[in-house]
Amino acid sequence: MDTGTTPQDDSLIRLIEDEMACINIDAAWKESMMPFLTVEDDARIQARISYEDGRSEGLAEGLAEGRSEGEAAMAALMERLFAEGRTEDARRAATDAGIRARLLNEYGL
Repeated sequence: MDTGTTPQDDSLIRLIEDEMACINIDAAWKESMMPFLTVEDDARIQARISYEDGRSEGLAEGLAEGRSEGEAAMAALMERLFAEGRTEDARRAATDAGIRARLLNEYGL
């Protein structure tokens, strides 16, 4: 049952699976049964919720950090290019990802 597949020739497991499917549809029954969760079940549910919430927060933090690092690298690149009078390279780097990557690599940024 845990794998979500039922042997076709096992009528008892099929009966249990069918009953569980009906029960899972009935939200009121599920709500009435919530107090009967074991401590382990509750901990597992809370851990899953925390993991999912943390994953969303972690993803947002990672994206913000990546944006910040990208902006800093681009600012440093522009500063170096303008300091060296490479305005055409700066213009091209602003619109062409390949050139931007090559220049970032060239300056070790």
